[in-house]
Formats: sequence, structure tokens, C-alpha cells
Amino acid sequence: MPRVTVVIPVYNSATTAAEAIESALAQSYTDREIVAVNDGSTDASAEVLARFAGRIRMVTQSNRGLSAARNAGVRAGAGELLAFLDADDAWLPEFLARTIAALDRDPRCVLAYAQTTVVASDGSALGASIAGGPSRHHPPELGEMLEHLWPIMPSAVVMRRAAFERVGGFCEEFRGLGYEDVYMWLRARELGPFASLAEPLVRWRFSLFPARLKGARKERAAAQLFERLVRERWNRPVAALVRERERAPRSILGYIGLRALREGDRARARRAFARAIRFDPLRIKNYLRLARTLLPDAIARALSGRSRAAR
Repeated sequence: MPRVTVVIPVYNSATTAAEAIESALAQSYTDREIVAVNDGSTDASAEVLARFAGRIRMVTQSNRGLSAARNAGVRAGAGELLAFLDADDAWLPEFLARTIAALDRDPRCVLAYAQTTVVASDGSALGASIAGGPSRHHPPELGEMLEHLWPIMPSAVVMRRAAFERVGGFCEEFRGLGYEDVYMWLRARELGPFASLAEPLVRWRFSLFPARLKGARKERAAAQLFERLVRERWNRPVAALVRERERAPRSILGYIGLRALREGDRARARRAFARAIRFDPLRIKNYLRLARTLLPDAIARALSGRSRAAR
């Protein structure tokens, strides 16, 4: 029986799934099984998964959403530990070894997570990480997680199956992307502390730039569901968490644009700022940044600062 089950939900991820699976197969920690769940894909995802026959386990189901796909992968596996890898992300070779070692050092910990490096939708480096600022470099208390959005990405997590089952898995009321992971981490934190690794061991793909890999995210309904669930369980407001979540794409796009300006790539900067404006048309700063792309290079580089959202 493998010690860890790696769950990879796949929905219309033909262009990225192979890289994710290869990164799981390349782990230095080998006491693991890999379960890929094809959640009703309509592209060539099934053909991509078929190339790994014999090396991974495959589950096929009609489209039921990300939460249901992850839960199906957990049910198909047998590991006492669970690792979640989204089909557009990738692990560094030491990810499993480091996170599992962190759990082994402290049996009280129900979940360990690593830091993530942000890459563009085409896989190119952006020189940024999802760190959440210095105040969020430590494993959070439940109260902190109810006040601030903590930088815990699904692809950066390994958790104990016992905790996952006590929570009841990912809430399948969440059909699409958004908030299903935040709610799971809140529920898990009720059961015990987390372990945080400082190393960036995950490549998290920002799917909105330079080309969009996925359709438009419909997170408003998910945010409303998240608000209801949190109020029912903890009687706490979630407006601050929702605002942070909604600001994240705009902030990443702002960082991309500022970096492009410093490097003299004004066309890339212009595309990033224009897309940031579409996310938040009332934010004046992005219009001013877009205007910088029309200035001479030396002046534009002098005016471009660092985004606070990415490090």
C-alpha cells in the first residue's frame, strides 16, 4: 500500500496535464501512487492521460466540478497521506519528500504546505511567488485564516487522510473554481496545526497571461456559497477574504506589467495593465501604469515600482 496518494483533477487540461503528471512521477519520494481524474473533459485530455497508462491510475467521470474530482481521486487511492496537484501546476522533485518529512516531525500537524513560484500561462518564469507578505510566513491560527486569505495553494498541500475524512472531503456544493480550497483549509485547521515550508517547491501557473488557458471564472456564486458556509459554521463575515481573492489576479497582472516595464518590454507591460483594468476598471493606478507604456523607456523604467502582491 503506498503511503501517499497524489490526486490530479483534469478538466480540459490537454496542454498542461502531461507536465503535471511528469513532475509527480519525478518525485524523489517514491512511496506513492498517482490518481488522475478526468472530470468530463471535452478536449484531448483523455489522450494525454492514456500516454501514462501503467504508471498512473485513471478515473473517468462526467463533469461534476473540481471538488468532486478531487474527492473521487481520494476514494480511488489508498494512501494515508493525500497530495493535491492541479493539472496546470507542477512540483519540484523534492516536494513530497519535504512536506512529508514536516508531517512526520510533528504528528499533531494535519497538513503541510510549501511556498509556490508563479509562472505564466505558457510556463515562463515571472520571478514572483505567492507569499502573502512577511506577516503570513508562519503557519496560521484559525482566527488568522478567518481574517486574511492565507497563501495556501492546493498544489502545495499534503494532508493526512484521517483529517480529510473527518472534514468530509472538499465541499461538492462548489462546482467550479474558487473558495473550495479556502473552506477546506479552514475546516482542517479546526482539527490541528499546519506545518509551513519556506522553500518554493511548487510551480503555480497563472492561467490568465499572456494567453488565457481557461474560460472566464464565475466566482461570484462561489463567493456567496463560501459566505453562507462560513457564517453557518463560525458566524464570521468573509468580505475581507473575498476582496483579497478578487484582487489577486489584478495584483499579479500589475506585477507582470511593472517587471516588463523595468525590462523594457513595453508591449508586454501594455497587455498586462490592460488586462488588469478589465479585472478592476475603477482602479486608477492601472490606467496610470498603462500610460507609462507610452513614455520613453528611461522614464517608464524610472517610474515603475514593485508590486506589493508578489515577491
